[in-house]
Amino acid sequence: MIPASWSGVKSEERAGARLADWQAVGWELTASSAQGIIERHFGQMEQNIVSAAEKTSLADISKGQQLEGIVKKVTLSGAIVDVGAPVDGLLHISELGQKGVTRTSDVLSEGQTITVWVKRLDLEKGRLSLTMQEPPKYTWADLKPGLKLEGKVVRLEKFGAFVDIGAGTDGLVHVSEMSKGRVESPADVVSEGDVITVWIKEADRKSRRISLTMLEPPEVDIRTLKPDTVLMGKVVRIENFGAFVDIGAGRDGMVHVTEMGRGYVGSPSEIVSVGDEIEVRVLEVDPRRGRISLSMKDLPTDQLAFDEDVEEIPSSMELALRAAMEDGGYAPPPRRSRRKRRKSRRYRDDIQDEIIARTLESHQD
Repeated sequence: MIPASWSGVKSEERAGARLADWQAVGWELTASSAQGIIERHFGQMEQNIVSAAEKTSLADISKGQQLEGIVKKVTLSGAIVDVGAPVDGLLHISELGQKGVTRTSDVLSEGQTITVWVKRLDLEKGRLSLTMQEPPKYTWADLKPGLKLEGKVVRLEKFGAFVDIGAGTDGLVHVSEMSKGRVESPADVVSEGDVITVWIKEADRKSRRISLTMLEPPEVDIRTLKPDTVLMGKVVRIENFGAFVDIGAGRDGMVHVTEMGRGYVGSPSEIVSVGDEIEVRVLEVDPRRGRISLSMKDLPTDQLAFDEDVEEIPSSMELALRAAMEDGGYAPPPRRSRRKRRKSRRYRDDIQDEIIARTLESHQD
C-alpha cells in the first residue's frame, strides 16, 4: 500500500481514478513498482529540500541589489520572476526598462534569463518588487553644486542638451553653458551619444531639474564670497569710471576710480594698467546680478606703507613754522617718514605752542 498523495495527484478521489487508470492499461502494482513510486517521491522531496536550502533568504536581499532571474510567467501587468529567493519577484510592465511598452510579451518570454534590480522589499509581507531599470548612481543628496561628472548626451534641443549623468533624471546643459564664447546651436558643440564632462550647477529635487555646465567652475564661488575678503586679481579692462579685475569668480569685479586711492584720482590708468596683478578687497557682492564691487583701499599692505621711509612734502604752514623757528633760534624738527607721522605732528604742535607763548610774552614786555 502507498499513500494516495504519492500517486502524483492531490485528492483521494483523483488518486483512486489514477489507480483505476493504471489497472485499465494492465499495469500491476507490484512491490517493485511501488518501490519505484516511493523512490521518486522521496527523490522529489529531497530535491525540494535542496532547492529550498539553495534559495537566498529575503533578509540577505537589499534594495538596489542586482540579481539574475528566470521569467516564470508573463502577464498583462508584467512578469513573475524567480530570482532564487523564497518568494518570486514581481516585475511590473512599467519597470521593463523600455518606454511605450503596452504588452509584456513584446519584451519578455517565459524561461528567459534577465538581469533585474530590487526596487522594493517587504520582509513582513514577503513581497519583492523588481525593475529592469538600473538604479541611479547618484541620489539628489549627492548632486552638490560644483560636482564633476561624466555624462552621455541623450537629446539635443535649440536651447541646450540633455545629459544622462546616472541620476535618474537627465540634466540640462544650456547653450550658454557650453562655451565661454557665443554658441549658435548646441549641435555645433556636442552630438547625441557623446560622453562629456559636466559640473553640477544647480539641482532642484522638488521640481526634478538638474542644471549642468560644461564650463569648469571658478576657483572663487560668488555665492559664498563675503565682504572684506582680500584677493589677488588681474586687471582685464579699464574704463573712465574704474577698472575691471578678474579674481577667479567667473565674473569680473569692478574697482571704482574712487576706490583706487585715498587722494584724488583723475583716471584709473594713472594707477593701474591692463595685465597688472593687484590686491583688492571685496566691498559688496550681488550673486543674483553677478556684480562684485572691489576696493584697493584699506588693504593689509597699506600698513606696510607706513614702514617705508618716504618723506612727507611739507605744507605751506609747515614751511612758515620752520622759518619762524629758525629766526627764533630753534632747530627745526627733522623730516619724518610716514612711520613717524603721528610723533612728528605731536612734536610740531609742542614747538608751535612754545613759539606762540614766547611771542605773546615778548609783546607783553
